[in-house]
Amino acid sequence: MAYWIFIVAVLVRFVPHPPNFAPVFGALLFGGAFLKRRDSVWFPVALLAVSDILLTTWVYHMRVGWAEPLDWLGFALIALIGGWLRNRISARNVVAAALAGPTAFFLVSNFGVWLGFQMYPPSLAGLAACYVAALPFFGNSLAASLFYSGLLFGAYELWRRRVAAMKSELLAAGPR
Repeated sequence: MAYWIFIVAVLVRFVPHPPNFAPVFGALLFGGAFLKRRDSVWFPVALLAVSDILLTTWVYHMRVGWAEPLDWLGFALIALIGGWLRNRISARNVVAAALAGPTAFFLVSNFGVWLGFQMYPPSLAGLAACYVAALPFFGNSLAASLFYSGLLFGAYELWRRRVAAMKSELLAAGPR
């Protein structure tokens, strides 16, 4: 089920939404926590890389740049943070991860923008200007991460409890 949830979250990237307000970060955390350990990084990053390439080339009609793998590295970091959640899922830890994930992505991806797109001077002041210019997107990323992480982890917990209650009712009823 976690695989399907992640696939749907990636497909939502193709639906119009406010900048950086998509379920990607929440899905990466969820995938890191619930996908099979061996799949928890490569599977989400591969799907997101393919969707990045499709979005960049087909939707935005741009070329994929050499710095794009830095975004994928940022995605991998978020999935690893989700892996940290695997045996520590609580509301507080999910909120902490939902804040840490976009922060890691913000730092890595905007470093790539500064390094690769020559929009900012190659100096610490240029790097700082790049990070400052990206702050509005970071705010949306944080909000989306908190919202979708809460939605995914909360819905999964409700589903898990419902299944457990149904199993317990079946066991209590006994054989007929």
